[in-house]
Amino acid sequence: MKQITALFQRKQKLNAQSLSLSLFLLSAATFPNSALAETDLTSLSMEDLMNIQVTSVSRKQQTLANVASAAFVIAQEDIQRSGSTTIPDLLRMVPGVQVAKIDANKWAVSIRGFNGRFATKLLVLKDGRSVYTPLFSGVYWDSLDTPLEDIERIEVIRGPGAAMWGANAVNGVINIITKSAADTKGGLVSVGGGSEEQGFATARYGTSIGKDTDLRVFAKYGNSGPGEPENGNAAHDAWQRGTVGFRVDSRISSKDTVTLQTDYTRGSFDETYNLYRLPTAADPSYSWVQDSYSRAYTGNILGRWQRTISDTESLSLQLYYDRFDRDMLILGEKRDTVDLDFHHRFSFGQRQDIIWGLGYRYSHDHLGETPFIKFANPQEGLNLFSSFIQNEISLIPEKLVFTIGSRFEHNDYTGFEIQPNGKLIWTPTSQHTFWASVSRAVHTPSRGERGIQYRFLTIPPTTGITPIPLRLEIDGTSEFKSESVIAYELGYRTEPITNMTMDLALFYNDYKNLRVRQNGIQSLEATNAVLSYPLTNDMHGHTYGAELSASWRIYDWWRLQASYSYLRSIMFLDNGSTDEINRSNGADGAPRHQGSLRSAFNVCKDVEFDLWLRMTDKVKSIDSATIPGYVTGDARVAWKAAKNLELSLVGRNLFQNKHNEYRAEYINTTATEVPRSIYGKITWKF
Repeated sequence: MKQITALFQRKQKLNAQSLSLSLFLLSAATFPNSALAETDLTSLSMEDLMNIQVTSVSRKQQTLANVASAAFVIAQEDIQRSGSTTIPDLLRMVPGVQVAKIDANKWAVSIRGFNGRFATKLLVLKDGRSVYTPLFSGVYWDSLDTPLEDIERIEVIRGPGAAMWGANAVNGVINIITKSAADTKGGLVSVGGGSEEQGFATARYGTSIGKDTDLRVFAKYGNSGPGEPENGNAAHDAWQRGTVGFRVDSRISSKDTVTLQTDYTRGSFDETYNLYRLPTAADPSYSWVQDSYSRAYTGNILGRWQRTISDTESLSLQLYYDRFDRDMLILGEKRDTVDLDFHHRFSFGQRQDIIWGLGYRYSHDHLGETPFIKFANPQEGLNLFSSFIQNEISLIPEKLVFTIGSRFEHNDYTGFEIQPNGKLIWTPTSQHTFWASVSRAVHTPSRGERGIQYRFLTIPPTTGITPIPLRLEIDGTSEFKSESVIAYELGYRTEPITNMTMDLALFYNDYKNLRVRQNGIQSLEATNAVLSYPLTNDMHGHTYGAELSASWRIYDWWRLQASYSYLRSIMFLDNGSTDEINRSNGADGAPRHQGSLRSAFNVCKDVEFDLWLRMTDKVKSIDSATIPGYVTGDARVAWKAAKNLELSLVGRNLFQNKHNEYRAEYINTTATEVPRSIYGKITWKF
């Protein structure tokens, strides 16, 4: 048994996770009416920046300076000046967020550790619609292909957001908020291409279709070339995708607004698998490498009604339907989801602001079996009932505010879950803000954790190990429980000198019932032996760290943004578990140090020059292999050749020919390196 386990560990080199960057709130964010969407951030005062509005912390508009959370906002100006072409790359701006590119069409994204392709402790929303799959509780980032020009802002909450948003908001929430149709009138065409992003285009047109109704229609296309493999051979991970959609916003009365939006994304992506199976008479091989061509289709329609009764009272009702269809060599997934969400905000007396809500979600899937992945129930429907309430109490007006609330959920796997939160924010002067928070959050089991049979390796008969073929597999179990965390956070925001802001967040997270694989259980079949590793909740541990960011407007035409993040993770195995792979992934699967420095420089009225320097620490893996740390940088120059015409040139990852950000997480998948690249873009507005 020890020899088998040792062989398994050598073959399954868990990837030491992501690295990537943490950059700063480059003065990020936008006002609710998108006033900043087209504004040069270098011209904003520090007071303007700290008064930026966010909605994801408490489901209501609050200024960034007055939220008792580690909040960060990426505005449209940040998106434009970053030179990034995908949402995961944009998230590299955020301190405390780990982003690692696995290959040309896959990413691992997490907040405050536990990174992986399917990071289970991060909730991702688009306009309030959840985009993670209940199959693995992770996000297929390649299917989240929103036109970047249509994004108003991306709000990132580091730390638990479960009291407002529910399960999976364990270590953070990412909410992608698109512009209203009223803010995108007129036409836009953007085209470009280069060495890695070989071709891309976005077309958008907005118009009024009535006195109080606006419409936006859009289409987007992208073609990404393959990455750079470590062995020098040609990589097979190119990616093509296209998205179309529309949005309608209507003001049906002085108090009521209605939104209807839909989008459809179709993507194809190349993949390479290392596959293992029992031999047959026709094919006696135990393993082989196979290139495959996979497809994904996603479509959704969302409707939202909002009523503003007064400055302190409002109602919102949202309903969406989502269709997801993904066809891969080792797994097929078809899923239909319906979600209904209602919330009501009102004041009670002079000092209490209450918000409460109800929700229901139903998700039904059909999973295609393959020789490598099977499920006990190929079809299953899951129900999620939820409610929440939060009371914000002004203890000392404009000085001291206490917030208490909780979310209550019932799911089909673990039943009733309670996720409370308490926050305190103190603003002694306009230049200093202190806040503290204590929260409980859970990651409820995914379909995979409860019912997967993942046949990842087959070992041929070997003298001294096994006289017959041995198949290794990971099995989900019906006893798998929710993972939980108690999170403690402290924060401080200040303006130490004129035109400079600093933001510090400290955190300590205490985790229980974390996922590991139980010690192998052997059994015999007709022609082979089986070594099964059931999933259990036999790990606990804690993480702690600090995130520091600063923004300094040196001149009206030059702004610097800097950040540094520190993360330390310590994990312990319980009940005799020997799963060093998952323990090491939890403890060392994210970089300990990350930093960035960004410069936004207006050379003159019509020329912008942007630099972005990033540093990521090394990451260790279980077999003592190391993904080296790296320092790299991006550069962008843009020229407004005419009033509505911009030409830009972007160089990315310029310091090396290529660098590695991720080691393959599963033995069947491969990773490639991130190459140096360059692209040009033309944007025309009319």
